[in-house]
Amino acid sequence: MNRQRLVRILTWASGVLAVVLVVLLAFAGYLWSLSTRLPDLAADPDAIEMPETSIVYAADGTVLAEWFDAEDRTVVADDVIPQTLKHATVAIEDKRFYEHSGVDLRAITRALSVNSRAGEVRQGGSTITQQTVKLLYTDGERTLTRKIEEALLALSLETRAEKDDVLGVYLNMAYFGRGAYGVESAAQRFFGTTAADLTLSQSALLAGCIRSPTRYDPFVNPDDALSRRNLVLREMRDQGYITSEEAAAATAEPLGLKDTAEVASRFAPYFVEYVRRELLDTLGSERLYRGGLRIYTTLDPTAQRAAEAAVASVLPSPGDPEVAVAAVRWSDGAVVAIVGGRDFAAEQFDLATQGRRQTGSAFKPFVLAAALEQGYTLDSTWEASPFETQVKDEIWHVDNYENSITGGTYTLETATVWSINAVYARLIMAVGADKVVDVAHRMGITSDIDPDPAIALGGLSRGVSPLEMASAFGTIANTGIAVAPSGVDRVTDAEGELVYAPDRGGEQAISQDVASTLAGVLNRVYTQGTGQAANIGSWGAVKTGTAQSWRDAWIVGYSGNLSTAVWIGYPDAQVAMDNVHGVRVTGGSFPAAVWKNFMAVASMCGTPAAAVTGDETLASGEQIYTVCSESYKIARPDCPETMELVFPAGSLTEYCDLEH
Repeated sequence: MNRQRLVRILTWASGVLAVVLVVLLAFAGYLWSLSTRLPDLAADPDAIEMPETSIVYAADGTVLAEWFDAEDRTVVADDVIPQTLKHATVAIEDKRFYEHSGVDLRAITRALSVNSRAGEVRQGGSTITQQTVKLLYTDGERTLTRKIEEALLALSLETRAEKDDVLGVYLNMAYFGRGAYGVESAAQRFFGTTAADLTLSQSALLAGCIRSPTRYDPFVNPDDALSRRNLVLREMRDQGYITSEEAAAATAEPLGLKDTAEVASRFAPYFVEYVRRELLDTLGSERLYRGGLRIYTTLDPTAQRAAEAAVASVLPSPGDPEVAVAAVRWSDGAVVAIVGGRDFAAEQFDLATQGRRQTGSAFKPFVLAAALEQGYTLDSTWEASPFETQVKDEIWHVDNYENSITGGTYTLETATVWSINAVYARLIMAVGADKVVDVAHRMGITSDIDPDPAIALGGLSRGVSPLEMASAFGTIANTGIAVAPSGVDRVTDAEGELVYAPDRGGEQAISQDVASTLAGVLNRVYTQGTGQAANIGSWGAVKTGTAQSWRDAWIVGYSGNLSTAVWIGYPDAQVAMDNVHGVRVTGGSFPAAVWKNFMAVASMCGTPAAAVTGDETLASGEQIYTVCSESYKIARPDCPETMELVFPAGSLTEYCDLEH
């Protein structure tokens, strides 16, 4: 070989070698870039962040709702997932999982052979590791490049993680159908249980759903799901994960489904949405829908059911006016019940927390409070004849209800008990509308109020909500201390660490003396005046209100632990309620009946004693009582069902008088 030819060969070879080195370096760089996307699961099991479902609980621990963005998922630790589910998944999805290194060449060869003979894709060759990589790191696009990338990532992942770590991530990520991502959500959605408590039969059913969640949906296709479950059990038996006896016993079991999603979404929907709005403002949507939060609310299911039953018992017909109810535990501002309308599916606007309506005479206690602060007393006397005065550019003329009182003088106490409009018109002119607005805001009204004298009779330019009114009257019950209402008790992350809790401290809005005086006169309204129809036989304080032309009717007041507002009216228009079932609707008619039916049950609903756990202690002045579940009075030894509830010390004195 001559020298010149040798030089050409060496030159060519060096060029080829350079290209190969460049390719190898590029490939190595590509592998390195892929490896940087992989977590070290062995060193940090929590290295993978997955969106998790947030769960909303009532005060007694029942689930009210599950909130999630695109994926309903609750992540659980690997050691929580039962071995039966892991073995079932491996048996049906990747029987050589514990043998291969992330990519199973034997399975790929077998899949290519089967698919080529069938002329279509009937079998896949992807391993559980590859499926995990696809869920975590690729967009799922079915191209050769994506398949190569998945294979390389799978090989790399298995050098960084134990097999069970990979399997745990897969079972937390996999879609099982019916909106459930991950085994915990699937266990709850399909069986109403937790992943840790899944049986062999249930594990086999869930593992069988992964391949085709729609086809094997047991609620829609129970026969296909049953056949698939039994196939999984046979594979588990044949692969040595279970015995023949265990397989036979599990095969004989029914599907045992319990779809909890619809049940949870139907109860107290207005309350759930009220809490959602509160937390969206506080925590934001990203954390609320993807953060796996545990949201413990103040909803008392007994009180909520009582509110719904009270509304249905008084105005049950579809053509009846709407009813809104808001009930607050006045000692700490906890919202225990909300009825925001007749049909949440038809109308999501919440009349109890979002609705703003004229209050009529239910606003008078704020005027009285402002007067008491300025030194007026209940014994001061006022002229009750029709009243008129110049207000801005017009004459403000005030008559008493249906001209029932045309003259004479009355004490401020009597004028409150019988809601004499002309007295209160004169009173606000003496006190000042701006002072009344200040008192109302201090006591708990958050809506804007124009300082117009007409507010003395509930003539508000924008109106207020039932929740605001219940909260403000709760200030009277709470010796003048105003506590902002909230439907949230506390919010934690999935590990139980506190994320958010509302301020329950409260501020002294009016003096104890003013609050005590208001309580006394409102008790007379309850026992002798316009609110008599609401009397439940125990101490209470209320004020009724009827807007002009009977368009809005109210009763607001408290008894026991609760301050409750009831509003009745037509939300879409100012429609006169002058003939509802033959009745002209005032605050002392249908609203009083709803309030009475509700409060007769709910006013004795205390805080479940079980809620006072861990480092929490009873607040000063609170006591745990054992009460009868039917009468809500102190239980006798023969009461068949009892509960431990927290009430103010000394507030319960009567023993159950029911015959059991």
